[in-house]
Amino acid sequence: MARKIPEYPVHPFDLDAKLAAKVTKRRQAGESISAIAKDLGMGTGRTALAVLVGTTERTTPPSPEALARAVVKDRKAGASWGLLMARYRVTEGTLKAAYEAATGQPYSSIDHRTKKES
Repeated sequence: MARKIPEYPVHPFDLDAKLAAKVTKRRQAGESISAIAKDLGMGTGRTALAVLVGTTERTTPPSPEALARAVVKDRKAGASWGLLMARYRVTEGTLKAAYEAATGQPYSSIDHRTKKES
């Protein structure tokens, strides 16, 4: 039997669909993220997130428990927080709270940026 996942706050993430489409179109045409960001007066991180929103299929888990389990599975597979924001359309804080609720470990327990020593 699966462990009951404690409740956590779920906050939706919404990025203007027109902006995401515009940025994605320019990126697919070969323009750099930094050039698009500078032209639109945005940060490069927000611009890259707009591309992710424009290119990632949205998934809506039926419950917060299902979301938490999906987040853990995706993080273990190497997905970034930004990709998960684009996929599930919830804030990074929600994703991290979901991870911690599902695993009982800090969200930083899986950090793919550091190499594990053998």
